Amino acid sequence: MSYIDTGSKPWLPNFAISVEGEDITDAVRENLIDLSLKDYGGDSKKSDQISFAVVSPDMKLPGKGVKISVSMGFGDELVDKGNFVVDSRSSGGSSSQPRVIEITARAFSKTNERGHSSLQSQKTRSFASGTLMSDLVSTIAAEHGLTARVDSTLEEQPLSHVDQLGESDMNLLTRIAAQYGAVSKVTHDYWVITPRGAQTTVSGKPLPVKTITPDMCSNWRYYDNSDHPDSSKSGKGTVVVSYRDMADSGRIKTLTVGSGEPVNHYPIPQKDIQGARVIAGGCSAHSTKKLVGMSLVLPATPEMMPMTAEAKITTSGFGSVEDREWKIASLDFRLSEQGFSLSMDLE
Repeated sequence: MSYIDTGSKPWLPNFAISVEGEDITDAVRENLIDLSLKDYGGDSKKSDQISFAVVSPDMKLPGKGVKISVSMGFGDELVDKGNFVVDSRSSGGSSSQPRVIEITARAFSKTNERGHSSLQSQKTRSFASGTLMSDLVSTIAAEHGLTARVDSTLEEQPLSHVDQLGESDMNLLTRIAAQYGAVSKVTHDYWVITPRGAQTTVSGKPLPVKTITPDMCSNWRYYDNSDHPDSSKSGKGTVVVSYRDMADSGRIKTLTVGSGEPVNHYPIPQKDIQGARVIAGGCSAHSTKKLVGMSLVLPATPEMMPMTAEAKITTSGFGSVEDREWKIASLDFRLSEQGFSLSMDLE
């Protein structure tokens, strides 16, 4: 498949790639083998990534840690997919095979050259009680050259005293976010904190919602592999949080939310029942098990290009059990000689 001059043909797949602001699209287009973009949801520990392979006798391998910007779409209608940090690179060939280079870049890179390896460095420090969620995230994000993006529902959330004892910044914010039913993710120069199952992006825009029918799919699979009991019958688990009741001489009391097993006791007493309710709600959301899932593979179309992990999919016509509203746990846009496809894992 040729990608030359696809911008003049709106029905053909197209893309744009730049390295540190230098456009290399034409060089990549001419001998592209494949280009893929993998986008993971906030619950995943995996980093969003792009990878591409090109046949080229002289294309220079980009340095580890440099930034690559990627857009994908059709014709001249391209969707910006963000910035990625080169994490790995390779080249190879033989006396009978041309030189092929392969590049992988991630939204969160552990490379020690220009990535975010310090996110995993363990630190010991404390943050005062009453520190706002937005201030905590902004402070830590700035230390790594990142911009904080905290959902509006969490920006003004005051935190109880925070101790970081031999803990990485990544683990700290993941832990704090989970307490409030949120997820923490480093991606594309931002440190994002957003409620689990949110209906909007951090900027307040509604997440995309699409309806998928069987005729749109190359193949699909529904699965229920859990050996856990039906949570709708036995309860989704119990969370117990202690708090001080200042209206009752500061006595320690407990708030119990949920039912069934497992029973989890939150280790840190909260200063009042309002704080206990926030923590209990967050822990309940975090402990909810994903019992079923669905995977879809379909041809990429202009309408599907804005889709991202965490967006919503409604399946229709697959079956009475399979048809429901899902969240995209991960997706993979792939452009190759076989065409332009989109794979999604739903939960």
